[in-house]
Amino acid sequence: MSPERERRDEAPDGSAWAVVRTPALPSVAECNPAAVRWRDLLLDPDLAGLVPGRARPSSIVFYGDGDGDGADGWRLPLDGVLPSRLAWHPRRPLVAGLVARDRRAYPWIADHRDRTVTVLTHLRAAVSFTGYGLPPLAWCGDRLALLVPAAAPGGEPEPPTGRPVVFEASGPRAVSFEPPPGELERLAAARLAVVDRNGGEAAPAAPLTPPMLVRGLLPASADGAVIVGLGRWEDGGDGEPRWTDVLIDLDDPGRPRPVPDAAIPAPRPWPRPDGSPDAATPIPTGFGTARLTLPPAGPGPLLMWIRAFPPGSDVPCPAPVDLATAPSGHPVATLDLPLRWPADATLGMLRSQILGTVEAAVKRWNGPVAVGGHSFAATLALYALAHLPDLTSAIVHSGCYNRTLTPTGFHYERRPYWAVPEIYHAFSAVCFADLLDRPVLLVHGAEDANPATPAERSVELYRAIVAAGGQARLVLLPHEGHHYRYRETHEAVAAEHRAWLGRW
Repeated sequence: MSPERERRDEAPDGSAWAVVRTPALPSVAECNPAAVRWRDLLLDPDLAGLVPGRARPSSIVFYGDGDGDGADGWRLPLDGVLPSRLAWHPRRPLVAGLVARDRRAYPWIADHRDRTVTVLTHLRAAVSFTGYGLPPLAWCGDRLALLVPAAAPGGEPEPPTGRPVVFEASGPRAVSFEPPPGELERLAAARLAVVDRNGGEAAPAAPLTPPMLVRGLLPASADGAVIVGLGRWEDGGDGEPRWTDVLIDLDDPGRPRPVPDAAIPAPRPWPRPDGSPDAATPIPTGFGTARLTLPPAGPGPLLMWIRAFPPGSDVPCPAPVDLATAPSGHPVATLDLPLRWPADATLGMLRSQILGTVEAAVKRWNGPVAVGGHSFAATLALYALAHLPDLTSAIVHSGCYNRTLTPTGFHYERRPYWAVPEIYHAFSAVCFADLLDRPVLLVHGAEDANPATPAERSVELYRAIVAAGGQARLVLLPHEGHHYRYRETHEAVAAEHRAWLGRW
């Protein structure tokens, strides 16, 4: 059974609230096989926007003035509610959200005092970029502003022409064959529309604006306007859209205007789980201090998970799975390594930081130690395994194992391959696959859209290790990208870790 998280979603005046319980991770059953990737974004064409980043709520229970959390609240009788913030009416006991039916999104409106709910099945909604956590709906008086899908282009498809596809560029710069901004707009653009509830019935909604990329809707101070988080590209830009807030009058939507500071409601942050950091052991790196967090002694080998980051930056990603609390699991340590990599870094300088720190951390555990990491830290883990005989094996996730294929730079290295080929080779695991003489478990998302880390990188290293006489196991995760989001994936990866560590 997946652990659940609980959050409280309150009406702006505090007169009512909802207790929302959500699985810690979404289920793969929520995955739409029609989802497509635009660069590193996962988009669902049926929802007309980003795939929601959180699991769908397992329950939403409403309470009002005079109720306590222990009182009998009203449970919303809907399955498949999308995990966005709720939209509360400013004066009436109405609240709204989105629900998925046949993979498409539709608005629902509930009266939490009368304990009734209506799904507007005649009105298909869009999510655009509201998967970031901002509300996809907003009450403006008795009118509910929402997003609807942009009209799909019609007409017959063009017949095949046989024209060649041609590219031309001048360097030095990185060449990346990525989809253009227009493709993102086709997949995630939406139109602003409004539903009028003044008469108690929801009238059909007509689109008010041209297609837009929208990351959230918030009610303005006036009943007739809504604050829209709008995504636009700079002239000639082809990266991520730039986000700005504009004020759109529902009665004159053709003239968006800047948002006065006083019109922006105070943000309601997502609740964060309580907890204090574990005590960590400092380890000098020669250029800073790494921190090793060790678990209590337990059976089986220790998995030491490396998390590398520039000094002064945040630690990038958590440990892979909670093996320490899983049945028959193994203890897991984290090694937070602030890796100093200046513009004139030498291989000797980098080698001493990585190997010296990992070697010192290994000596602080009385028992066998395996090493692991994700993305760039996966390469660091393999580099340590190749040069430190005290490590028993490695578990690596979603790495780039051939840096000669990213010749204009990688991670902290900004010099091109031709300036420092020795560093590119040193951090290409396929180049030292013959030194990986202890077993390696390679895990990779089959749909990794990071240009440097497609799943083929793990396939290539798997072949190289076996060709050099080593032992490797390759696990490819369906429906997963560079980071792993589904509950079933985490369970499968935890099982792979446990079995692998149990063998070695």
